[in-house]
Amino acid sequence: MYHQTNNKGVVLISVLLIILLLSSVAVIIGNNYLISLKRAAYLEFQSTSLNMFKNLESLALKKVDIELKFNSNKLARNNSLLNNDLYFETDEGMVIAKILDNSNCFNINALVIKNQKNYIENKKSIDAFRKFMRFHSIDNNLVEEMIDQVIDWIDLDSDPRAYGLEDYFYSGPLNNPKEYSGRRLFFSIDELKGIPAFRKIDWQIIKNNFCSIIGNSDLTLNLNTPLALSEAQYIIDTIPEEGIENLNSLKALHPIANFEAQYGNIKFTSSTFDLTTVITQNNFSAKSTSKIIHDKNKNSYIISRTYNGI
Repeated sequence: MYHQTNNKGVVLISVLLIILLLSSVAVIIGNNYLISLKRAAYLEFQSTSLNMFKNLESLALKKVDIELKFNSNKLARNNSLLNNDLYFETDEGMVIAKILDNSNCFNINALVIKNQKNYIENKKSIDAFRKFMRFHSIDNNLVEEMIDQVIDWIDLDSDPRAYGLEDYFYSGPLNNPKEYSGRRLFFSIDELKGIPAFRKIDWQIIKNNFCSIIGNSDLTLNLNTPLALSEAQYIIDTIPEEGIENLNSLKALHPIANFEAQYGNIKFTSSTFDLTTVITQNNFSAKSTSKIIHDKNKNSYIISRTYNGI
């Protein structure tokens, strides 16, 4: 009798173990199935987003070309190109795209100009950089470090400037990750986070006022659209919504101001833009930023693009 009861206990435990094992297998299969579904949904979202980003780039290029064809002398802050977002809903989400004037940021690449053999300092833009940093109460020695380290990062030689850094630093034990200086212009303003001097100031100063544009070695400011340089805000605030046509009109508004000692080129229209696009679908979200140049031949094209979330 005892032997029979013992066998029943063994059978019961075995059945329970089998059920537990089958339950574990079912959970694993279920989790894998859900992961596969999510992966498939993400891959579909990724493909859809890339196609949508490219389509919106094409649409934005056409809009810029058409707008500057009829407003080649003046692009004002109330222009529909800069104020009317591209917005539409999809079956499972929405897309929002916006064209931004990118001519009024401080182009960090303007600190250098290219000669036949190398990138050298652009004294006019460097003076503007010093003035801008003084306005934000940045120590003069730190400003000189920032200037020299930017130039050394871009230039093609291995000779460090007075406050600069070359490959010996970026590939040495004090820098992580180890790398070499770029020997090129900056593609993204975020690359400045790798320059030691820029880590010593509030990053919001850089984020809110600077950009990286390739192909333009001068500072160009469109006075008809919102300007990032705070010192000029008073002048900008007095410009009417419809904008002004030329420098003579600006002088008439501010007869006492001296516009001859310029640190950059004053313009009344724009040739550089940012297209920012945000796509949301179900639980996924992706963002792209495409930099647009409108060249002297009246054609617009994309010079760089960055993706986030895909």
